[in-house]
Order: sequence, then C-alpha cells, then structure tokens
Amino acid sequence: MYMRREDLSEWALHFIHDYNGQNEPEDGDFNLDHYSSFPYHENKETNDRFDAWEISDEEYPIDPDPDALQVLLKIITDGHIRATWAFRSRRPTIYGPRAAVCFTEMPLYALLEYAKKRRDESVKNYAVGVLKSELFTAGGRPVIYGLSSQHAEIPPDPSLGARWPRKLNPSCGLSEGEQYRYVAMSSDPNRPIDWSHEREWRWVDHPDHCSCPGIPIWLSGEPVSFSQIFVVVPNVEESERVLERLKELHDAGGNDFDQPFSKAALENTLVLSLDTLESSLTEDEMRHLRLDDIPTSRISVFRRPEASEVLVAQVRAALEEAKREGDAAAREHMQVAPKTRDGRFIADVAGWAHLVVGDAQSPLVSALLELDEVDVYAGIGYVIRGIGGLGWGNEQALSIAEAHSGAAKKVFEKHFPDTFFYIRTRWD
Repeated sequence: MYMRREDLSEWALHFIHDYNGQNEPEDGDFNLDHYSSFPYHENKETNDRFDAWEISDEEYPIDPDPDALQVLLKIITDGHIRATWAFRSRRPTIYGPRAAVCFTEMPLYALLEYAKKRRDESVKNYAVGVLKSELFTAGGRPVIYGLSSQHAEIPPDPSLGARWPRKLNPSCGLSEGEQYRYVAMSSDPNRPIDWSHEREWRWVDHPDHCSCPGIPIWLSGEPVSFSQIFVVVPNVEESERVLERLKELHDAGGNDFDQPFSKAALENTLVLSLDTLESSLTEDEMRHLRLDDIPTSRISVFRRPEASEVLVAQVRAALEEAKREGDAAAREHMQVAPKTRDGRFIADVAGWAHLVVGDAQSPLVSALLELDEVDVYAGIGYVIRGIGGLGWGNEQALSIAEAHSGAAKKVFEKHFPDTFFYIRTRWD
C-alpha cells in the first residue's frame, strides 16, 4: 500500500525546532514545591524515577535558547526523545496525567513544505524518524482530532495550580489514559481550529516502565526499542556532527552518565543531509520525496574503518614518543615556572590538560581503540591516556599538564597531519 501512495510513508517523524521560551509556563502558574523541575507525570512517586536525569541535564548544559541542532545532539546524547506537555500560551496542549512525545506521519516532502511555511515559528528541517509499525508496537497512536461530544474540562487539582494538568470531563467519552491523543478541533468560522494537516501521532509511557522521561530511541535495557532510525538535518556539515556523536556513543557503549546504549540501534541510524538531495534531484522530484524512496547512496551511517597492523604499530610508536616528549616538556616547565612564595610549589591552579582526538571516524581512532589507549566521552571525543594527567612528583599544576599535552600534541600532529587533535583543560 505504501509503495502505491505518495502521501503515505512507513516512517513517523519527530520534528525538532529551535527552542521557543514564549511557549513555556511561568513559575506563578503552578504550585510545584514538591518537584525540583516541571514533572513529566502528575504523580510525584511515578515521576521520581527520573531524578537522575536532572543530574545529567546539569552536567550536559545547552544554551538557554538552543537552536535545533543543539536540541538534536542533546536528544542523541540522552538516547531518548523527551516527553513534553506542548505548552501554548502558557497552557499545556497535552491532556491527561503524562507528558507525550509527538510525531507526524507526513511524508518528507510535506514536512519540508510545512517547515518553509512555519519558519517564523523557528520550525526547521531537523527530524528523528522511526518506523511507524514499531512506534505502534511501542504504544504510539494517531491523535484524535475533535470530539463527537462538546468539549468540557474538569478543574485542575488546586494543589498543583490553575493550568496543569488538563483533563477532559468524562462526558467527553475519552478515558484519562487516552486523553493524551486528543487535539482540539473546531469549524467555528470565528475561531477555527484545525491541525489535522499535521497527521500527528503521540506516544506516552502507559505502563510507566521506561527509566527515561520520554521514548527510548538508542538506550538499551528499555521496554521500547527500534530496529532502524532516521535522522534528518539540513546539510552535510551537520550530518557529520551527528555521525561523530553516534560513533562516540557506540565506542563508549553509552553516554557519560552510565546510561547504556544499543550498539545495534546506533549502527542502524541513517543520517540524511537534505542539501545532498537538493543538489541531485529536480524540484518536482523533491516535491514527491519520501524517506522510503531515498537512494542508499544519499544516506550515511558512521564509519568504522579497520586499523591495519602497520597503522597500529605506527600509533604505538607515536604514543611512546608523545609520552617521552611530554615528560621532557613537563620537567622543563617545572624548572622555569613561577613558584609560590615559599618556593615549594608552582604558582598555578591544579588541573588536567588532556589530548583529545576529535575525529571519531578516523582510522587513528580505530588503532587507539584496538590498543586500549583512549577513554571515550560523547560530545568531547577520544581522550588519549597517559598524557596531560594530574601531577608530576608533588606538583599538580595545570601548566605542567598543559606543557605535557602540548608537546604530545605536536608529536601526533607530525605523524598524523590529517587528523584533528585538541587539548581539553579543566581544573581539579
């Protein structure tokens, strides 16, 4: 059926847009003294299982007003798409006790056209897609546009405020558990409401079994999983950033907050940069484009090049040289660096200066992994062990670590000039 219908697709897409603070609730609208942040579930005990994610949000901060690419990279690094209440004019548009994740079954060409029409609302060409059949199995359902009966709501719990949660009156005929699917619709010419063109699907964690506050996409050990994932971005540069992040998570086995990832899901994540399509397809072909029909030559997955025995030997020798040169530079710095008044220590803060390989998909990284000489951190890169660590003798000065890693960086750049290296410093 899908192959015969241009207006249908096997995929459901979660649209990603720039953050819009105007839609967010204000503190005075709600009484949430018992929650540390806005909850994903009205029941505090049920919501408390997400407390650990607040720590990860603090450790992985993004801009207060992030653009769509930052949001996408955060989604990937979290391994799931966050559920929201879809606030509009400071009121939730999701009804019921649980926040929801929204998808659209519009084909890609319709999504692109929709983004063009809503650019003034920060809607852009970023999306995460999953197979619609698997979304249904996971509990996702098409929304219900409008009611057969009159729209009526019950007053919110006064202990939580006057605007949340929103629930329909039982007279509307929708149980509380199904109200997340409801989207208001009206043919009143004075106040028309019609979002049916969005062909929306929504997902909530009905059994309350997921450990994350949203739908797991790449996380492992969850009751929801997907065999294939699509990521859509506007251009090749951004697709490379996505591929790098996917590869880092794959090699690390998870993110930096001990949440394990499914390597199979990461390996089966397809990344599409729209500019590669626009340069090779006619305008008419773009107007009929579906994810289902995109040639495999236009789709990218992250690269995992094998490291030859020769390369592994070269990397081993470069590591030894880098550590020798780094030690020499550190000792030299200790002789000339300014000292504290008593002359016992270098006058500097304590800290690390790690040498990082920023090219996740390079053969060099494959060699370092084979030699077990790197620690992988998603969003940071591949930290080479034994370089720029904390302390030489009784010294822990950051400047010593910087001297050590700086000399080591020069060695690696000499041997591997086509690979990107950088030094990451932090205080102890």
